[in-house]
Amino acid sequence: MTKNKNDLKSLIISSVAIIAIVLGYFLIDFNVLYQSFKGEVKFVTQKADCDLHKRSCTITIQDGTTFELSITPKDIPLMKPLKFTIKSNNPNLEKLNLNIYATNMFMGDFNLPIKNLSNGNYEAIGTLPTCPVGDMKWNAEIRIEKLNETIGARFQFKTDI
Repeated sequence: MTKNKNDLKSLIISSVAIIAIVLGYFLIDFNVLYQSFKGEVKFVTQKADCDLHKRSCTITIQDGTTFELSITPKDIPLMKPLKFTIKSNNPNLEKLNLNIYATNMFMGDFNLPIKNLSNGNYEAIGTLPTCPVGDMKWNAEIRIEKLNETIGARFQFKTDI
């Protein structure tokens, strides 16, 4: 009788453990959990006097990597394709994205894959949405994910309408 009781107890414990593992697999967002261990992204922002409408802007981030961003066409129109050209002193960067979002109104997040053209030249192409309010302020961020931290460059620009 005790053996049957122990077998039943063991079966119940095993079943509960298996159900907990399966539920955890489907209910826990492990990417969010992993990102929480890494902490906040440490961004370096471009100098205030740099205007992407006039020229490219350069940022050197914490590990010495430089990013020089230019946008064409220079008037940065909305609802038209934009080319984001990036030059870096690191020719071997992989899995980079250019994350663009408005800061004065939610217009969505635009994650543009950055294509490595070789020799430290990179490119991303995308379109920004129009807004009836106008005078939109945008951030364009490039992140480098390291094992224990995420660092990056934050470029800022405006669009008229």
